[in-house]
Amino acid sequence: MLLIAAAMKEELEAGMELCRNPKRIRSQGVSLWQAERGDRSFLFLKSGVGPRRSAESLDQALELVTPSRILVIGYAGALDAGLKLGNLVAVRRALAFSLDKENPDWDHVQLDGVYDLMDCEDLARSALSIGLTVYRGDGLTSRYVLGDPVHKRLLRRKFGASVVDMETAALARIAESRKLPISCVRVISDEAEDTFLAPFSTDPSTGMRDRARSFMDEGMIQTFREWREHASVARESLSRFLSHYLREISFVASNQMPE
Repeated sequence: MLLIAAAMKEELEAGMELCRNPKRIRSQGVSLWQAERGDRSFLFLKSGVGPRRSAESLDQALELVTPSRILVIGYAGALDAGLKLGNLVAVRRALAFSLDKENPDWDHVQLDGVYDLMDCEDLARSALSIGLTVYRGDGLTSRYVLGDPVHKRLLRRKFGASVVDMETAALARIAESRKLPISCVRVISDEAEDTFLAPFSTDPSTGMRDRARSFMDEGMIQTFREWREHASVARESLSRFLSHYLREISFVASNQMPE
């Protein structure tokens, strides 16, 4: 059984709304459902935002259910300037990084883990077959929001990753420890030169007071409006992909069943 994991409710609903009879799997601290599409059942996990929270959620969920594989979905920020709003990225590798404790700034980041993901080519082929624009590339997992184009360009040069999110490498680490295959497809919600998330962005070398002042000084209503507009476009691409992909794998599975 495939487990689909996403950080936020609206990302997860892009898949759950395509299924019927969703049933909550009751357990304290875990947002986990099972639903049906065609003759197949799927699991859906809302992991929460950030590496630590998402890893804990998946770890707890795997005490309750035993999926055959995991598909991570959701929004991502572009590091590659060629990626545009609504484009899909089939992720080849998830890269975890941290800051140097002695020099906690974006110039001194270091890799902590590299996780090979499954089915990159199959995900890309499925998206291409319905006319979606899809790329293949590595994904960087950050515990910080990245909203400053300067920081995005720096990380792109340093690691060569195509996108940045806040969960994939952490989820891949848990999957690897459980010997579960895991794959990921992300949709671009903010481009490399977009600045509307800058008020939420973290500069580790800046004090909390300065970050809070920046957050309040920026036009938060406009920031929220832009985010909602971008998220709407991203969700449409994600829904189109999942509608086809879930139908496709359901068809394959039904035709492999013994008569």
